[in-house]
Amino acid sequence: MNGLVLRPASLPALIALVAVGLLGLLADHQNHQLFEQHARAAVADRLSVVRARLEGNISRDIQIGRAVAAAFATRPTLDKNEFTTLVEHLLADGSDLRLIAAAPDMVVSMVHPLVGNERAVGLDYMNTPAQRDAVLRARTTGHLVLAGPLDLVQGGVGLIGRFPVLVSRPAGPPVFWGIVSAVIDLERLYGNSGLTAADFDLDLTIRGRDGKGAAGEVFFGSDDVLAQNPLITTVSIPGGTWELAATPKGGWPAPPNTTSFRFMIALIGAFVVLPILVTGHLYAERRRNLDELSEAKRLAEARNTQLEEANRRVRHTSLHDALTGLPNRRHLMDHLGRLDSEALTLEGRIAILHLDIDRFKQVNDAYGHAAGDRLLQHAADLMRTVFRPDDIVARIGGDEFVAVCVSDAPEDLARTLADKLIAGFRHPIDLGEVRCRSGLSIGIACSSLRGSPSSKLLIDADIALYRAKKLGRNRFEFFTRALEAEVVSAKRLADEILTGIDEGQFDAHYQQQFDASTRELVGLEALIRWKHPTEGLLPPARFIGVAEDINALPVLDHIVLETALAHRLSWVAAGIEVPRIAVNVSMGRLRDERLVDRLREMTIQPGTLAFELTEAIYLDDSDQVVSDNIHCLKKLGIDIEIDDFGTGYASIVSVMRLQPKRLKIASQLTATVAASGSQRQLIRSIVEIGRTQGIGVVAEGVETIEQADILRDLGCQTLQGYALGRPMSADQLAGLMLSQGEPTTGDRRPLRT
Repeated sequence: MNGLVLRPASLPALIALVAVGLLGLLADHQNHQLFEQHARAAVADRLSVVRARLEGNISRDIQIGRAVAAAFATRPTLDKNEFTTLVEHLLADGSDLRLIAAAPDMVVSMVHPLVGNERAVGLDYMNTPAQRDAVLRARTTGHLVLAGPLDLVQGGVGLIGRFPVLVSRPAGPPVFWGIVSAVIDLERLYGNSGLTAADFDLDLTIRGRDGKGAAGEVFFGSDDVLAQNPLITTVSIPGGTWELAATPKGGWPAPPNTTSFRFMIALIGAFVVLPILVTGHLYAERRRNLDELSEAKRLAEARNTQLEEANRRVRHTSLHDALTGLPNRRHLMDHLGRLDSEALTLEGRIAILHLDIDRFKQVNDAYGHAAGDRLLQHAADLMRTVFRPDDIVARIGGDEFVAVCVSDAPEDLARTLADKLIAGFRHPIDLGEVRCRSGLSIGIACSSLRGSPSSKLLIDADIALYRAKKLGRNRFEFFTRALEAEVVSAKRLADEILTGIDEGQFDAHYQQQFDASTRELVGLEALIRWKHPTEGLLPPARFIGVAEDINALPVLDHIVLETALAHRLSWVAAGIEVPRIAVNVSMGRLRDERLVDRLREMTIQPGTLAFELTEAIYLDDSDQVVSDNIHCLKKLGIDIEIDDFGTGYASIVSVMRLQPKRLKIASQLTATVAASGSQRQLIRSIVEIGRTQGIGVVAEGVETIEQADILRDLGCQTLQGYALGRPMSADQLAGLMLSQGEPTTGDRRPLRT
């Protein structure tokens, strides 16, 4: 036996024995590790739930405190009854808050609920060492300071959030009003987070007093848990973190059936080693003869496989999009080139679908490029599902895709495919951390394979796509010759607009605005008109859409502004008292970083000019240039008016944030004011909003004197519309103002053209 072991043929058996032994040890170790991993995974699941509950409950409580602080920042004169009503409303849906306290000038004067918290009333933070540092830090930083757990003056332990209240002033920096404190009852927080439940099956320790994380003190549970290799996670709180450490109740358990598992490993080892010991000696000689040949063959095959795989990867990469895995533009053009070259031998017809994801840029801007990539991958997966295996679907760049389908009835096929694709985008799309809605716009062009070349079909599909987007997005449109003519017409109109700008064909007309009570002239709105060389005077509806498409609106805005200011100077020179002039401002104009500098050069007298903004413009908080320009416009004495108010974009919060000089009620609301009680009630509500915020209200679109009287009675201060005065040229308006002279009584009749 000794001789057998020492011979080379016995070496495999010896190696197998060692290997089986090592594998047995490894399996035993892995068995322990797997059991421990399972136990730790279970604890991790429970711990993640605890962390989520703690973070969610604390975040909810902090948001309530922010809401109260925001209320005082907006209305620092809130009395106790209003304070109590506000807090009761905020606490109605449940929270861990023990109380909300308001401390103007650092002295607590309002507390809710008062019962059980009477000792907090009158507390002077500046004379309370335990709380003075936190409130001073909140006042200095201007941000929330979360301290605790702390012993409360009225008894018990809690977390205290300090919210500094800064009240804005029309001029100068905000003024420090005081502190709003939100006290989170620690025992209630533990209970609502499940830490004190009878079935809570973890030994849990929390440390990080005052948000110091691992460096903070333990304030829940026992220090012993930290010495038992606990699972640790972090709870994010405002201004810092807590560290959670947890083990199962009673510590980590040992794996069961260890002895039987080791016996089974030994038995398996015996069944492996003994056959190797017997057969290894028989095959040793044969292996020596085959080893060199097998190794040479293996190396050759490996090299060939590597070369083939490298070539495949290079070709695939050059013809496919890395993000979606779809064919790329090069692949698409190769495929279309083959169809063109084989057109004479192929039967059937072709449909090209040009697809574009709606609002893709907004998704990228709002949620980041990672979310945008997931949206592109979702679109690619949907297209793989909808299109047939023989169809080619390619991503040609950005959020654009092109599909090529060959069929005997391509129109019907394309319509069916487009319906399925649009339906697939109607549901919320999971982008990882967020879910959002999007849509698909699709342009379709069809032809026989022997008809138009593929390059022409691509252009036609792109024209159809443009039409689909123009008609509201999330739809499909087929290319037609009429559509092609429409695009050509739009291109001609765009060229004429640019020529008109260069040749000074655009002018300003004016519509009067009257005091609702006295009917005295109080303002003018400058409206753009195009003195077309062949078609005469054109209103904005004829050209404004195309002007927006070619980004000419900022230039037209500037022309109207300069023209209105020039007319004003001429009227003043003629001895005419000119009221305030309002001009419309587009988003492109407000995005101009040089806007304020150009306005300063015009030396505009404060109070003589107003800029009308649509609701969609001032709701865009993400555009810092727009926000800065609006702020500077107010400093220059240019009034800000919200045009078409009530058409569905604005909120009371956004109106309070912007603080415009006037709201212009949309003509859609004033048109039926005489017949609709609900419309009158809606307008009355808008007037009340303006009154409480010190904002004037203008009603536009007044078509009849009856409407004018009703709007006056509802509280509108200013009226504008055809019933009182139609738009007119500067010369007509000057003549009218000179002929009527200055008003001397309160019963002035409307100016008419």
